[in-house]
Amino acid sequence: MTRTPFTCSIVAATLLFITAGCAPQHTAVLVKQGTTAASTDDFNRSKPEELPSEIEDIQKIPQNLRRFTATLQPLPTSEESANALRRFRTQHFSPWTEPQPTHNLTQSIQGMKDIAKTTWYGENRLKVKPERIKVILGHADLDQLPSMNQPGIAIAPTFMRGLPNLKPLYETSDDFPFDQLQYSEVKPNEPVRILHLSDTGAWAFVETAYGLGWVKAGTVLPVDRSMQQRLTSADLVVITMDFAVIRDDKGKAMPQPRIGALYPLVREEPDYWLVELAVPGEDDWATLKTARILKKDAQRFPLPFNAETVTHIGNELLKTPYGWGELFRDRDCSATTRDFFLPFGIWLPRNSREQLHSGPFVSLANLSKPDKEKLLIQQGVPFRTIVHRKGHIMLYAGLFDGRPVVLHTTWAIRFKTKSGQEEKFYVGRTVLTTLEAGFELPLSRGTLLDHVDGILTLPAK
Repeated sequence: MTRTPFTCSIVAATLLFITAGCAPQHTAVLVKQGTTAASTDDFNRSKPEELPSEIEDIQKIPQNLRRFTATLQPLPTSEESANALRRFRTQHFSPWTEPQPTHNLTQSIQGMKDIAKTTWYGENRLKVKPERIKVILGHADLDQLPSMNQPGIAIAPTFMRGLPNLKPLYETSDDFPFDQLQYSEVKPNEPVRILHLSDTGAWAFVETAYGLGWVKAGTVLPVDRSMQQRLTSADLVVITMDFAVIRDDKGKAMPQPRIGALYPLVREEPDYWLVELAVPGEDDWATLKTARILKKDAQRFPLPFNAETVTHIGNELLKTPYGWGELFRDRDCSATTRDFFLPFGIWLPRNSREQLHSGPFVSLANLSKPDKEKLLIQQGVPFRTIVHRKGHIMLYAGLFDGRPVVLHTTWAIRFKTKSGQEEKFYVGRTVLTTLEAGFELPLSRGTLLDHVDGILTLPAK
């Protein structure tokens, strides 16, 4: 089966109320928050000279999942959990088990060529010269792609990008952090399929279970059949704390993983998990090396879905700043939902639209705002139901003062000043809010609830 390639960051979606996960458009106007004074005709509040330090939802709603997990419903049956885990393993290891790429290479190659047809801005806020993009495309050597089909593995956290280059491409001069070449972070020990190398040999074009993109060549290595068999059949340990410390048998620090990284378990020790991780071996092939992870930083995979584990994973994610395409090793909205479900053995694709369409979702597109909330309360299952609007994905957490609350990672809220200028109120992290976050501001594009169009309860059947 051929799937649409992961090109969330290349195809621009319509920006609505909250600037968040998948390819929004942006204006060039920035606004400072906190105690920085704004023009007195710009914002009408009891103290019009200042913007609030936080939106009201964040001030009122406890930013701790323990408030919402007391009545958590476990997965209905062990069979449902087992089916979800089988699906997870099938998807996770698909770069090794499928004989050919499962994503659309032709579409991906054309997408890269089309980048040269657009005006872009660089990190210095100036227009990028077309010649520079042509040089990068030349190094991509697209006429030869794919030039190989080799199972591989990530030996370190690495960013997957739209072209073999670290320089950003922004849609406007003030478009930070929305680098349209930034796709995702590939986790250490993650299976990949190596399809091509740039003509310099510095970059590798790879397929992961959720998409296609370029990574630094030294961060992925080929794997032989015996190593594939070991990893696909082993009991696993999953990281439950961002930037966990891993040390080899000589005490050397290894690349630090974030929540969701998986390692084959060798044995359990009193204070540690003894695991195996991929490292460079002979002739630039990957091999496995034993290392130790503190028990507080990882658990056996998959985690049981209960109040304790959901609270722990969710509260860890609440510490995360917003990071488009996981820039700076932070998270955007769909990375947060994916990493939330991953430790429980529940598979999700990487971008918001594909996450909603990963199962038989319920459409809310033509409902009124009250009816949307009513249906979500009736059919939503806390911490199992994802809530979608174009370009953004959220996790339903339950009720606060009778209103649905969602956990989501978001960048900014758009509002208008009295002079009619559109501004951004920055949130910039993972938060718990209602679907009308920022309602107290003069919103320029409505609330999340205005634009919510579907829900899906996981694990999907």
